Amino acid sequence: MTQQRRRTGLVLLVSLIIAVWLAVMVWIALQPQRADGSLGIDDQTDDGAAALTSVLTDYGIAVRPAQSMTQLRSELQRHPDATVLFHDKYQAMSSASYERLAELAQLVPAEQRVFAGVTDSQQLDLVSGVYETRNVGFVEHLEAGPSCQLGAAQEADAIGGFRQGVVIDDDALGCFAVVDDSTGQSEPAYAFAESTEGSIIFADWRMLSNAGLYDNGTATLALWTLGRADTVIWFQPDFQFDPDTDGKLSPVQLPDWARMGIVWAVIVTGIWLFYRGRRTGPVIVEPLPAEVPAAETTVGRGRMYAKTKQRRHALGTIQQASLACLARLLRLGVQASPDAILHETASQLAMPRTDVQRLYTPPTDQLSTHEFVAWANQLQDLEHQVRDRLSTPTKESS
Repeated sequence: MTQQRRRTGLVLLVSLIIAVWLAVMVWIALQPQRADGSLGIDDQTDDGAAALTSVLTDYGIAVRPAQSMTQLRSELQRHPDATVLFHDKYQAMSSASYERLAELAQLVPAEQRVFAGVTDSQQLDLVSGVYETRNVGFVEHLEAGPSCQLGAAQEADAIGGFRQGVVIDDDALGCFAVVDDSTGQSEPAYAFAESTEGSIIFADWRMLSNAGLYDNGTATLALWTLGRADTVIWFQPDFQFDPDTDGKLSPVQLPDWARMGIVWAVIVTGIWLFYRGRRTGPVIVEPLPAEVPAAETTVGRGRMYAKTKQRRHALGTIQQASLACLARLLRLGVQASPDAILHETASQLAMPRTDVQRLYTPPTDQLSTHEFVAWANQLQDLEHQVRDRLSTPTKESS
């Protein structure tokens, strides 16, 4: 294996390592948040949901976070039967447009929806049979009762630690009813309900938190509800849930092809710049650590030009050196301009100035090796003619 091939292989290996590292870093940065806030998947505080998600994982049920429509759609494509938990922790769905909520309702089947708390916008567009969320104070203990028709609630038997209930119509089902006689409201508010289309509602999201999970049969109720499929999508839309708002578009809202396109565009551009920088980088002039004969540096420079096939640059260097040589022969001084040198050369040789000018005009096209050598020979011949002309004695001197 030649040294050039080894060098190329090393460059490709380093580029590949950098590309993989960049892809992993960008992939990690684009992942949805898991740990902070209410019902955070990995949050172990009282408001987090680490207890529930760890129990689900122990039972072989995967919990997948999602914060945007793109992520939710991607997860549903991989797990079409997954249960989707809706928790509007950032109030993003409360201010979302009707079009975005309609798109969300079309994306997730009603029987796969579970709501950890339900807002007014969700009641209008995503839940049928629920028309009010009511504060009921703090209920420490409440039994399902004989009228409860939901199997999960019957298995849980009793729950506690909730502060809200939902009011439903006659076609929906509810359990753990609370009636506040002091307000004169006859309709009960239910802590747990099922809509007419099969969606499940936890009226208070705290029922699924770490603190609320240990109150009576709340854990049984949560496991029966979220354990219906082998995957739970933990959907907590962020502030940029609705792209029609005036806020900036979050990176996690971009389509998958756009995100990966940006990643690979950055990688390919970096590799290309690295390659170009090595291939045609500027020549850095530094003092040599030792005395080197001029002939050796000239040979080394010529080999460098030959290796990189920079014939135009090499010819320009030869033209400049030839002009300096003519200035010395004609005794015009180092400050003489190229026009003055060429004018005096043409006068001494009795040649048309255009012919001399042509030899010292930088080439506009790429040169072949044959053209480069021929051009350099013409410059050398011109120098010889000037030297011979000036060394020939005149009649006056003889």
